[in-house]
Amino acid sequence: PPRSLTPLPCVLKPPPARARRVTFEDEVMPLGRPPGRVPAAADGEKPGAGSARPGLAPRPRAVPDYVVKYPAIRSPRQREGYKGVFQDQLAEYTELLGEVRATRRRLGELEAAMGRLPRHATSRTDSAFLGKQQRCEYLKKKLTHIKARIQEYDRDARGSAV
Repeated sequence: PPRSLTPLPCVLKPPPARARRVTFEDEVMPLGRPPGRVPAAADGEKPGAGSARPGLAPRPRAVPDYVVKYPAIRSPRQREGYKGVFQDQLAEYTELLGEVRATRRRLGELEAAMGRLPRHATSRTDSAFLGKQQRCEYLKKKLTHIKARIQEYDRDARGSAV
């Protein structure tokens, strides 16, 4: 029997109003040249001169910004600063994670109700959803890094007190 072309009633609720996202100064990109660009060649030099052929050049590994911005903790004051950033961004991460999980659950329910859909036709390609998913993954890695730095400091402080 042919499938009905009548759309299924949408049961999605509009997302709750989100609080304005706080941007910390460590997340603001510095002005000037964007990161990852090759510096301009000196006068008379060809760009990339002396490097390996483009197909053979090793790709540089990108170091996450939080690894550079949150080095090992050296003082109790710095520890408190890290703890504050962690607490502030943990709330954002928790909220985003809930939204991402709810969206995935709803997508699964809709896909099951509508039968098999081609992967490209789902909302998994929605740029807003993908942005939230990427931000959530970034925050998870950043918070894990900051938490590890705090734990390192606490462990070293206990060791030096004994």
